[in-house]
Amino acid sequence: MERILFVGNGFNQVSDGGANWNALLNKLAGVTKTQHEEDVRKAKPFTLWFEELANTSRKRNLKKFVADSLAEGLSPNEHHSDVMALDFRHIFTTNYDYTLELATGREWKLNLSAPEAYYSLFRRHTLDDQHIWHIHGELNNVNSIMLGHEQYSGYIHKIRNYLTTGVPTEIKTRDGKPYLSKFAKKDAAMKGDVETWVDLFLESEVHIIGFGFDYTENHLWNLITEKKRLRKEHRKSTGQAVFHRCSKEEQSTADEARFSILEALGVKVVDHTATSYSEAYGNCIKSLR
Repeated sequence: MERILFVGNGFNQVSDGGANWNALLNKLAGVTKTQHEEDVRKAKPFTLWFEELANTSRKRNLKKFVADSLAEGLSPNEHHSDVMALDFRHIFTTNYDYTLELATGREWKLNLSAPEAYYSLFRRHTLDDQHIWHIHGELNNVNSIMLGHEQYSGYIHKIRNYLTTGVPTEIKTRDGKPYLSKFAKKDAAMKGDVETWVDLFLESEVHIIGFGFDYTENHLWNLITEKKRLRKEHRKSTGQAVFHRCSKEEQSTADEARFSILEALGVKVVDHTATSYSEAYGNCIKSLR
């Protein structure tokens, strides 16, 4: 069973200059004047807060502002280098930047099996036999950067179409047939026709690190649910998802609630609590060797 690595924004936040998405939106929204105003912002779902700003901000291109902000001063740290030294052939990232690619010191090339400008089913960068999939878009294509509720909702529809009705691509093995058609028979061949990161997410053993799995990530919750169903029907050929919690804090009530749902959906939760976030990530990476 192939192992896949799924990398969120956690590594970047360990770096000097690394920012989380809420910090970027706060920068867009301006300085808060009261604690109440700050609390109100914290209560807003990230994707809908972006839509609010898009409709009220004087800035014409919020995505370009975000891209420029992320490109300033962010460089690979030891954790980016360490995960790239592991034996993962496919790496997913929700990050728009290229810290993973830069950590190798080599040149990666964009590799698309179908034209894509707004969504990122096929968006990967390839070096030899290794692939980094930017599943939420990338800095070099500002329109692909996924931030708002509208784009998240459209992505769910795009993924669902791929799974159930099929999307034309340059790969002939499936010839545009829907992804789920390969599971029509219990002895369906599982390998040889990978087209998108969705193929790999559903079929492989996926290790998730540095990602909070916020409830706004509806497309990923949908895929976790689909993966649970496929594992029930095709356990021998469908891998498990493993969520690695890396933190310096003890589990909160919110953590327990999220992990309870993940485990009910077939996800294994592994806790790497340590004295610092960096130490927790280091311990997690060691466990993946």
